[in-house]
Amino acid sequence: MLVISRKSGEKLRVGDSITFTILSVNGDKVAVGIDAPREIAILRGELVETIESNLESSAQALQAEAMRGLAALIREKQS
Repeated sequence: MLVISRKSGEKLRVGDSITFTILSVNGDKVAVGIDAPREIAILRGELVETIESNLESSAQALQAEAMRGLAALIREKQS
């Protein structure tokens, strides 16, 4: 991980099309402006973690449902 110190008003450039601007620093909070093309998704880290957790839970629920369905088919074939 690259760690860079910036002051309010200073910018960081990522590639040719993304610019981060430090808008303000108040205590332990930093306001950051992001200028990027619309096709680039910008998500907060905690939102990504929530989405990934929900996807994992959904996948586990689907897998459990599939296993129940398979077990029912096997029971049906054995009868």
